[in-house]
Amino acid sequence: MRPPFQHVAMIVVAPLALAVAACRSTEEVAPPDPAIVGTWRAADGLVEGDFSPGGLYAIRLDDLKRPIMGSFAFDAKEGALTLTTRRESPACGDDNASYRAIIGGMSMDLEVVRDTCDLRAKAFKTRLERVGAKR
Repeated sequence: MRPPFQHVAMIVVAPLALAVAACRSTEEVAPPDPAIVGTWRAADGLVEGDFSPGGLYAIRLDDLKRPIMGSFAFDAKEGALTLTTRRESPACGDDNASYRAIIGGMSMDLEVVRDTCDLRAKAFKTRLERVGAKR
């Protein structure tokens, strides 16, 4: 018979080893389509969005001190843009939104498919223009 502390050690060590193994996952996420990557700004300058090659986004609104931030996925064939907002964002925290992105050269129009954040949905009603060259 094993001493009692060995049973406790097995109960604690086994789940800990599984958790460490899960954190070491090497699964890669495909980079976003280059058509959306870059900085986009409304003509009036009140809305600016950055979509990074790493799949992160930041939306700066004139009336917020900090940007709305999170991750995004973009399907260029369907024009489907999905935003997942980080919990600590100043608005729209812990929220998912779906838009149809229509990108034409240097401009992008976004049509709401589903967005429960009125602030973001209102900001995206305006046409965005690409700032600088594509990254």
